[in-house]
Amino acid sequence: MVRTVQLFEDPNVSIDQLSEFYKVEGSPHTYLMFVTTIDGIAVPLEPGQRGGSEIALRHLRDNSIAAGGLTDNRALQYGWATADAVLGGAGILRDNPAATWYPRDKDLQAILAKGNRKPVRAVVSGRGEVDLKHPLFNPKKGEWQAVIFTTKKGEEKLKNQEKRMQARGYNHPLSTKTYAIGETGVDLVKAVGILRKEYRTKLLDIQGGPVLAGGVVKAMLVDEVRLTVSPQVMGDLNSVGRKRPGFVTGVHFGIEDSPLAELEAIGVSGSHIFLRYLMNYRN
Repeated sequence: MVRTVQLFEDPNVSIDQLSEFYKVEGSPHTYLMFVTTIDGIAVPLEPGQRGGSEIALRHLRDNSIAAGGLTDNRALQYGWATADAVLGGAGILRDNPAATWYPRDKDLQAILAKGNRKPVRAVVSGRGEVDLKHPLFNPKKGEWQAVIFTTKKGEEKLKNQEKRMQARGYNHPLSTKTYAIGETGVDLVKAVGILRKEYRTKLLDIQGGPVLAGGVVKAMLVDEVRLTVSPQVMGDLNSVGRKRPGFVTGVHFGIEDSPLAELEAIGVSGSHIFLRYLMNYRN
């Protein structure tokens, strides 16, 4: 049964309204947040396009149909402000050199400032292919703790990168904590367990991309899906004929064991729809 239905009349949604809509019962609680087109596309897979922004239509600033993209951005930042930890894939950092999952809106930054909270920003990179000079690993004022989950080979690659940086005179303190938890791939169950036990994470925000999202759903680690449906149809092929992914990629479920989702809340902002689903695993 749907707990709440909300109309977001102002795209600059108030904190009170966001707090009511995204109210969580019980902890620990892990949610997966994504925006897709009407036809289920989560990534444009085009050069120079980061994904979420174009899918949400935030680039169409003067189009009334696209106004709900601003609401999606507020919801995204609200998650960054309230979660104890944000977990994302390395591809997000490669596609967005400025990504830190730190809210830009001042009122949402104020939420993080309360109680001297220091949230975690965690990245999954099985091959250790992240740039340690990226802003996420170098918070200017210690606003967050940076963590990398990788494999043993990935850990070696990161250590070699650090040595090269030091040899070139780059004074990198490397306060980032690295965990090698897997041989050929990162053990996502262990990763979430570390965030909960060592960093006392009660509310975990998973930002994807689609391969990471597929992995955490397959491992039954997701309690809730927060899905924004954006009012555009993109088609399943990019400009060179490659298949565009949905928000869960690289996993298989059968009709007998596919997870089901119970609708918890519906929000509407213009032509954008905001859905909260509680996951129900059958296997």
